[in-house]
Amino acid sequence: MYRKNHLKNRLKAGQKCLGCWLFMGSPVVTEVLSLCGFDALIIDHEHAPGSLETANHQLRAASSTPTTMLVRLAANEPHFIRHALDAGAEGVIVANMESADQAEALVSASTFPTSGIRGVHRLSRAMDWGMAAEEYCSNVRENLLTVGLIESVKGVEAIPDICKIEGIDMLFLGAVDLSASIGKLGRIDDPEVMELITETERRTLEGGKWLGRVISPDHDPRLFFDRGYHFLTTASDIVLLKEAALKCVATMNR
Repeated sequence: MYRKNHLKNRLKAGQKCLGCWLFMGSPVVTEVLSLCGFDALIIDHEHAPGSLETANHQLRAASSTPTTMLVRLAANEPHFIRHALDAGAEGVIVANMESADQAEALVSASTFPTSGIRGVHRLSRAMDWGMAAEEYCSNVRENLLTVGLIESVKGVEAIPDICKIEGIDMLFLGAVDLSASIGKLGRIDDPEVMELITETERRTLEGGKWLGRVISPDHDPRLFFDRGYHFLTTASDIVLLKEAALKCVATMNR
């Protein structure tokens, strides 16, 4: 259903925002988490087994709440972008962005002609099956959130050029993949990895883009907000379920 982008409006207002990842593809879980106060939920289509159909059900499940619904795409391809947006996603996230050309491709695929190449489907769910077509088309650029994940040394080096691309709203740090890109998988506290993280933060903020990142649930988000981050994901549906179940079992076994 068409509505204003809650997350983007909060970011514009200078407010700090929290999100949660959705890996399970469950509309029930999506509905529950959308009622918990997260500013955004991210449907993962890079690593999780969900389909376009499950995404439609998840988007519908959250539609009674203000929670913004984003989709992390399997690839930076126009058909993936078009399907997600026509289904009603309010933002898209592209993995491993490494160049201004990739950033331009994302913006072009999510923008209607003459500025972009996105096809117009006025009977899509995003346009309330045609009943909000005019409003959607008039406000799509202002209302849509486009995000690039920085997950490699090449991506960090390209940040100044990526930030010059109008229409890219946020760069999102993938610290684990960044560590893997230099052969130090998961060693987030390694000095070389930390230097790359610091460079990602500095270059993104100097480039005038919003800055996002995944953090562990046991980290204090305020520490990262103080470093300039605008959007943090602190949990996922699987982690929340697993940790609650393990805690329950541990309590019962005492």
